[in-house]
Amino acid sequence: MPDPWQVSVFHDNELVMSKECDGPLELGRQDTRRGETLYELLPLGEGGTRIPIAAADDTKVSRQHARIEVVDERRVRVHNFSQKVMIGLEEGRNLRPGEETETPLPLTLRFAGKVVRIESVSDEEFGPAIRTLEEPAFVPNLTDQLWGRSGSSGLSSYGQLDANGVIGWLRTMIQVLQSAASDADFFEKAAKAVVEIIRLDMGRVLVREGDRWTTAVFYPSRDAEYEENHPPSRLVLNRVCEEKRTCWRDLSDQGEDAVSLVGVSSVVAAPVMSRTGEVIAILYGERRMRSILAAKPVTRLDAMLVEVLAVGLSGGLARVEQERAALALQAQFEQFFTPELARVLATHPELLEGQDLEITVLFCDIRGFSGITRNHGPAFTLQWTNDVLSTLSDCVLKHQGVLVDYIGDELMAMWGAPEARPDHAELACRAALDIIASLDELNARWQGPLGQPMGLGIGINTGLARVGNTGSRRKFKYGPLGDTVNVASRVQGASKYFKSSLLITRATRDQLGPGFQLRRLGSARVIGMADPLELFELCPFNEPEQVELCKTYEEALSAFEARQFRQASRILGRLVNVHTDDGPSLGLLARATAYVFDEPEAFDPAFRLPGK
Repeated sequence: MPDPWQVSVFHDNELVMSKECDGPLELGRQDTRRGETLYELLPLGEGGTRIPIAAADDTKVSRQHARIEVVDERRVRVHNFSQKVMIGLEEGRNLRPGEETETPLPLTLRFAGKVVRIESVSDEEFGPAIRTLEEPAFVPNLTDQLWGRSGSSGLSSYGQLDANGVIGWLRTMIQVLQSAASDADFFEKAAKAVVEIIRLDMGRVLVREGDRWTTAVFYPSRDAEYEENHPPSRLVLNRVCEEKRTCWRDLSDQGEDAVSLVGVSSVVAAPVMSRTGEVIAILYGERRMRSILAAKPVTRLDAMLVEVLAVGLSGGLARVEQERAALALQAQFEQFFTPELARVLATHPELLEGQDLEITVLFCDIRGFSGITRNHGPAFTLQWTNDVLSTLSDCVLKHQGVLVDYIGDELMAMWGAPEARPDHAELACRAALDIIASLDELNARWQGPLGQPMGLGIGINTGLARVGNTGSRRKFKYGPLGDTVNVASRVQGASKYFKSSLLITRATRDQLGPGFQLRRLGSARVIGMADPLELFELCPFNEPEQVELCKTYEEALSAFEARQFRQASRILGRLVNVHTDDGPSLGLLARATAYVFDEPEAFDPAFRLPGK
């Protein structure tokens, strides 16, 4: 299959389009009835490309004016379908209306004020026109390639700059290299420097995306229409990538032989290298010329200056790569620690040695986890658990908590460390209320796949703990140890037996200010602890109905603790008629009713929990 063609169209000696396409090629006037737009690549019915190169009202150009067909890899056949307008060819030849001829590529056609240049994108004829510097491109960290290159003896060896020119060049170069070391806009500065130092019309930085090159920066302005119609020379890009050298192509110094190429751009391109020696970007400059013979040629000195700019980009990208790697490591580190904790521990490493602090600890457990795992399998369970724990973690971080650990289906968090703060209990309770509020969102996503609504159980306790590295030398984990932690865990377990989602201890309750709706649930004896725990339910709503529920329940609880079991049963009976699904009321009613018929001699009002 023949190579694609690069088709460039000029109007009044100004380049208006340059695109790649496959032959055969049809050129003509725009047909608005078919919705054609100027310079659009349109498919031909039998294969190939049609390009409207003149407006619909330009009657000097026929709708089907010229057709170029492939003869072989080096030659094409040109048809002039116009009945009136000749087509000018190379060397003063003309193709009369209705005639056809065979001719080699590259090919220039002139008719009705238009100039069309057609060339193969891999045409070896242009090889000598593309020049390269002797040395390969600079690779970051291989500084011996940057200084003392063979054959280089200063700027005067390749061109002349006056003192002001040298100073201006150095000033611009230093600005670009400085920005490459510290500034995110060094791409734009380099593209601008290509235009201003070499006096080109356009500069851009191209970056590789797979097998394609895309424009990262376009200077002086990113004109989408111009960029679409004037893509970079693939011939030059391929040469830069293959040889890893700075290349330039200039037709303004080729003498009379180049006059037929009026409007063709001069190009200079330098590779931007990775630390592994791969071309990852190209610094590319272009000059659009109205007259080749009057244009300043791109010189070897120009190519050297562009290469030094590319060296700055190579170093800058290497530095950006290092910074991204550092950020990736930091992001990985922050999977275990909050940003605040990471910052504090970095500035105060002595905190890792452990300290005694008053903290508030929260445990949150997913209810029914074992049954769900059994019914849905590990793959589904992993996806579901990740989403749930991520949502719960967001609630913790929103209220400045520290994510201590994930233990299967359970989350552990704390407040008050590593930096002491007086409102740690309130922050923990507000985070817990947010967690309960997130259940609606979680069930909206998962109740269907689970086949049932999910529930949560939360336990919170406040007290002294030893906070530091609770892991080992091999596996670091920052968190608390001590009875305060054990009690918080037991309180979370107690929430199952009280059929409540959120329980706190008196120690936590005593540190809360106004604004929290609480219900005293009574005492509970938990496994492994001698003294009973006084527990409170933290209610998610502070509404009149909720306030009345808490008040009535506590009246019944006081009657129960005074061994007035019948009175407690009557109050609770009325309560559950209204609040039929209130777990604490149902549980206390069952205990009070049992004691009505079988009152123990040694009465203990504490609820003895059957398990953890």
